[in-house]
Amino acid sequence: MEYELAYWPDADDALSKLENDPVMAPMLQAVERTLERLAADPFNPRLGTTAFVTVELGSVSATPVGRDDWYVFWKRGQEPRLIEIVLVHQLRL
Repeated sequence: MEYELAYWPDADDALSKLENDPVMAPMLQAVERTLERLAADPFNPRLGTTAFVTVELGSVSATPVGRDDWYVFWKRGQEPRLIEIVLVHQLRL
């Protein structure tokens, strides 16, 4: 049984920007692949997810997309089998 994904507004905005930029098509595909894997099993160790805590969001997990330092940030939802996608973002050091 898969998990349902619910998107926060910032995550929705980031996905829309990727969808509307033809140059970012490979990145969009990588993000979509990661989202599919999260829906299948967000706790699979092969995803390489890192959990941490922030003041604003509480407990959050970051799963690497696998390209250009992009990550999907997510947290458990209030309902069973619900994952909230908080943000899709490229981390630049």
